[in-house]
Amino acid sequence: MLTGRSWRWMRSLLLLLLAGCVEPYAPEVIIAPNNYLVVNGYINGNGVTSIQLSRSQQLAATGVYPPETRATVYIETLANKRYPLAETTAGLYTSVSQKLPTDQQYRLRIRTVAGHDYTSDFTALKLTPAVDQLEGRVQPNGVQLYLSTHDDQNQTRYYRWEYEETWEFFAAHESLYEYVPSSGMTIPRKEGIYHCWRTEKSTTIETSSTARLSQDAVRDYRMQFIQPRSPKLRSKYSILVRQYGMSQAEFDYWEEVKKNTENIGTLFDPLPSQIQGNVHAVSDAEEPVFGFVGATTQVEKRIFIGRLDVPLEWSYINEGYEQCPEPFPAPSGYTAQQLFGELNLELVSRSTMLPRECVDCRLRGSNVKPSFWP
Repeated sequence: MLTGRSWRWMRSLLLLLLAGCVEPYAPEVIIAPNNYLVVNGYINGNGVTSIQLSRSQQLAATGVYPPETRATVYIETLANKRYPLAETTAGLYTSVSQKLPTDQQYRLRIRTVAGHDYTSDFTALKLTPAVDQLEGRVQPNGVQLYLSTHDDQNQTRYYRWEYEETWEFFAAHESLYEYVPSSGMTIPRKEGIYHCWRTEKSTTIETSSTARLSQDAVRDYRMQFIQPRSPKLRSKYSILVRQYGMSQAEFDYWEEVKKNTENIGTLFDPLPSQIQGNVHAVSDAEEPVFGFVGATTQVEKRIFIGRLDVPLEWSYINEGYEQCPEPFPAPSGYTAQQLFGELNLELVSRSTMLPRECVDCRLRGSNVKPSFWP
């Protein structure tokens, strides 16, 4: 018969043995090697078509996807008319700005440098309606950006958006001089490094459908939310939204992509499924290819939000500069009489050195004013 003491001892031994048997578990789908073509982009009916070609990696891999370089890429119609794309940077293929006929169907053709051919399905060119309204509404806990659009012809039904945010910011301290090591001298700066702009592209998948509504109208779609202490609201902020109409097949594809990207998390999350796009290998129907190439026109809308458009009591965080020291700390241990008792109009010139991270805003953005900035 086990006594209480011996039972506790055996329980401890059992836990120790179980702990020793635990090994990392990596499902095959995560560690299996793959090198499949990934096609990202769409055929732009009223501008520049940009297609990014890369190669897939296993889920456990980190870093950027390897670009697919030196490929031959072009847009093709049912009448065999071709619109070529040229490789502008590694894996990025772009066309000239052009307006495509709206009565045609289009597809993308790809031939890799290894001689493998890929093609997307033919698709009609979608005409995207205008953005009716894009606005930021001040709420107690921040600024909510809303978008509204509609199609009087009830022909769009499926929408997707991308956006770019730009805001101006300032370094923790302004540096007017720079040190030249070769001469040991300090000289005035020729280039301003205190005032900069930062641009970030959206990383979320923004889609909406009006297929179940009587009217083809999207009202007050929640596009983005800005916290009240965000550095974006310190001075001036701008957002550019690009709107695309889609087919139902393309909408379903993006919904599946959204579901899979949201579910890649813990061991207990469902494993990502293979998403069926509309790009195929010509010579091997079994070869997986990732991506969906639709054809649509693009519309844009930009708005600005200034510091005076939000409550002045909202304090901001100068993000990234929290640990920067003061260049000339106020002296301590003195009375006001000792500090200010005598009037002294003599100007005192002095300088100090600070880390580059505290004075050079170019480390977090660009000091070149954007062309669209007021």
